[in-house]
Amino acid sequence: MKAILKQTSWLFFAQVLTRIVSFFYVIFLARTLGVFDFGLYSVALAYFAIISSFADFGFNRFLIREVARDKSKAPELLWNITMLRLTLTSVLFAVFAAGLYILDPDKMRVSLILLATISILPQAIAFTFDAVFVALQKLQYSGLSLFISSLATAICGFLLVKAGFGAVGAVNAVILGQAVYAAVLVLILYKFQGLRLTSVTLAVIIKAIKGSLPYGVLGILGLLYFRIDTIMLSYMKGSFETGIYGAAYKFVEAMVFIPSALSLALFPVMARLHEHTPAKIKPLYINSLKIMGIFGLLITLAYIIFLPVIIRVFLPNYLSSIDVIKILALAIPFMFIHIPGAQILLSTDKYLKQILVLSVLTLSFNLVLNLIFIPKYGFIGASWTTVASEALSFLVFFELLRRKVFAR
Repeated sequence: MKAILKQTSWLFFAQVLTRIVSFFYVIFLARTLGVFDFGLYSVALAYFAIISSFADFGFNRFLIREVARDKSKAPELLWNITMLRLTLTSVLFAVFAAGLYILDPDKMRVSLILLATISILPQAIAFTFDAVFVALQKLQYSGLSLFISSLATAICGFLLVKAGFGAVGAVNAVILGQAVYAAVLVLILYKFQGLRLTSVTLAVIIKAIKGSLPYGVLGILGLLYFRIDTIMLSYMKGSFETGIYGAAYKFVEAMVFIPSALSLALFPVMARLHEHTPAKIKPLYINSLKIMGIFGLLITLAYIIFLPVIIRVFLPNYLSSIDVIKILALAIPFMFIHIPGAQILLSTDKYLKQILVLSVLTLSFNLVLNLIFIPKYGFIGASWTTVASEALSFLVFFELLRRKVFAR
């Protein structure tokens, strides 16, 4: 556990700095863009996140798992998966762009969405290189590159928005930030690990596609689960309500870096434990659950007490977001304690079918509740749906863990 916490700490401190930058950047964007344009910006980023998940298609988890098991595979898998992701990402972007222009009548929204999704090209390179560092448990490099990327996005966004480019400038900053992210990771890998080029072969690509497929489906389901509320709000209630909800959700989302940092450190360790010492899994899970539970409760209290004050002082046009924050804060403990169990289940092929079934179940639950409550209650309905969905997600995955892993 000490080794995991040490690796987590690198990413944790980098993420703390990143979230501080993001915190002030979000406040700047929300104040400067106004509720309507911030709503457009929020839905563009929601689409970017979903298309990014389609473009990733589980390649990162597959790469991390395989390199964690055998480090000698790193160069071959790195270059094959990089080429594969760039090809699939380009095709996906072209198909998505054509479909969106046909189906969405709001051309301003379409333009911002497509501009944001261009970012998936440099991000595809960045995520693939970052996966190697995660597998090798060199999270200090992951954290450094992430912080530099966030800082570059904020600086570019500040300059572009101040120059009068509005939401378009903010979205362009995302593209520049992802390009910086990719460049930094490539340079770090070149300097500290070396870049040994290997041939791109069909056999390795087919193996990567087959191994990544379950993780890819799960990643898409997960991103739909997290982002579909913002998109549904945009189409059902318009950009103003999306801006109110998006501002509140950004603050809650800012704290997800804590369980995310732990999950990145846990995943390669769990993959090795499943192979060699499965008896150590349960004690590691219990310790991780305690840590995440404490963090989750403390952050929930801090959000309920302090964030309304920050909204009143810095974002007076977003006072309606206070009610959303108070509701969404209740989902934070479930988000945190869900992570350790999810990493245990995902780090082996044994439970992927059950995880897929449960993921479809929780996504369907989320969609149905949003369809029922958003038309009548707007962002308040979306907020309570998020809390209920997070609670259900933790409960069903914990039950799977109890029955399949700990009962052995």
